[in-house]
Amino acid sequence: MITVLIVDDQPIVRRGLRLFLTNYEDIVVVGEANSGPDAVYQSGQLNPDVILMDIRMPDGDGLAAAKIILSNHSMQKIIIITTFGHDDYLYSAIDLGVSGFILKDAGPSELAQAIYNAHKGGTTISPTLLGSLTREFGRRSVVQVKDVQPVESDSILLTAREAEIVHCLARGLSNDEISVELSIEVSTIKSHLGRISNKVGTKSRLQTAIWAYRSGLVDARSQE
Repeated sequence: MITVLIVDDQPIVRRGLRLFLTNYEDIVVVGEANSGPDAVYQSGQLNPDVILMDIRMPDGDGLAAAKIILSNHSMQKIIIITTFGHDDYLYSAIDLGVSGFILKDAGPSELAQAIYNAHKGGTTISPTLLGSLTREFGRRSVVQVKDVQPVESDSILLTAREAEIVHCLARGLSNDEISVELSIEVSTIKSHLGRISNKVGTKSRLQTAIWAYRSGLVDARSQE
């Protein structure tokens, strides 16, 4: 069972999100909050697995609340749900280590999938926002796994296997897909990802992929 806290200053939005999620037996809404400070309080009281967080609220910014919650409760996952697709919000949310950024016009299935992904440690970005990430960080060039070598960037040394996994991550592969491509166990991949995150100082798969672009580990080119 995945427990969810809904944070939005508009009651009609909270009711709508709750109604969406009633169709999924393994997702249960355990509470609601109407502001950033209320979200911080409720996250401590209810300890939800996933928090659906609005950004702009009269009594407290959602991103500021997310920063506090992730600092106090590192196991909780936060998905930003907003009508604002501005690049600054997207990049700030990613830097915080949130587990998703989707727009309020997303359908119920997209919302549910984002919750499932977050609970498993993944990250979801609305398809309409992926172009912003592409323009900011460039697009990957195809790299053969056999050509990947140990990499040192900014005094960070990755083994050849870690570099292979980061390349797969930057291509958007799931752990199961990486397992098939590299012929290694999913548990081994998770262990490698943990060590990679510790080395490069990232909090999510998406942050690690972005680091790969910024560091030059994955070749990138500007979108025309």
